Amino acid sequence: MNKYSIAFDVGGLFIKSAVLNEGGEIVPNSYAIFPSKSKETKEGIIEHLVFIIKQQTNGILDKEFEINGVGYAFPGPFDYDRGISYIKGIDKFEAIYGVNLYELLLDRLQRESSFHAKTSNAFQIVFDNDASLFALGEYVSGKAGCYNKSIFLTMGTGAGSAFMENGKLVKDRQDVPEHGWIYNQPFKESIIDDYISKRGILRLANELGLSTVDNEVETLAVMARNEDPRAKMLFQRLGNDIGKALNPFIEKFKPDAIILGGQITKSKDLFMNGIYETLEEKSISIECSEETSLSTFKGVANLLKQCTREKE
Repeated sequence: MNKYSIAFDVGGLFIKSAVLNEGGEIVPNSYAIFPSKSKETKEGIIEHLVFIIKQQTNGILDKEFEINGVGYAFPGPFDYDRGISYIKGIDKFEAIYGVNLYELLLDRLQRESSFHAKTSNAFQIVFDNDASLFALGEYVSGKAGCYNKSIFLTMGTGAGSAFMENGKLVKDRQDVPEHGWIYNQPFKESIIDDYISKRGILRLANELGLSTVDNEVETLAVMARNEDPRAKMLFQRLGNDIGKALNPFIEKFKPDAIILGGQITKSKDLFMNGIYETLEEKSISIECSEETSLSTFKGVANLLKQCTREKE
């Protein structure tokens, strides 16, 4: 009997998902994007999460199969071991602050008889930081596999990060920040997250007198590629900030490579020179992931496999 896992990459606007086979490969045509409904009530969010698990399960074409697990790449702050969200103050998932998603989802899914009948005895639900899962996936089948030590930086609504040595995440060691998270580390006037993020880019745009109708990074990138001097300056400054922000962590951890992911990385052609301008270690390799979510899905499958082994 074929066994599958379902992976979710949760964002404030959308939840991306894919079904993976036992070998950790994404099942063709299973990639799907759902609205996140992150501003719904607690009940609305839980119902929506259960609904999309069932949707993805119903898309599996095998006559007989088992679901081994469901895994979530969730932004922080979050208690990943217990499955409790502590996100607040950023206008998304406010209604599930302090809620044990693991227990609620498990309970709902066990009561869904048609779904429960398709789960294996080892079925589990796991959560981890989106940057950590991106790192695991990139090591297994992406750009990180050929490096012994890497720092991962995902840039979107915030700055996610992970540190990896020989395929293992490093979260509690003197040469890395706590949990491997750099977002809350001091930088310039405040913290890294206020600069290496969408809001950091929009703040830069405001400082340079740039405005867009939709407040989207992609629109600013189009302006830069169309030779708008202020937009070009914006991305050059972003690159400078990325290099400066990474320098102290590179000095301590001494990685072979920096692996970049996230929505903002799609504008890499505009800020890469800026990074090298301020990067103190010029010989370090910088790699960019083409599709962050696909690596994240593979990271979820990897995590589920690890957790199954630990249970056994």
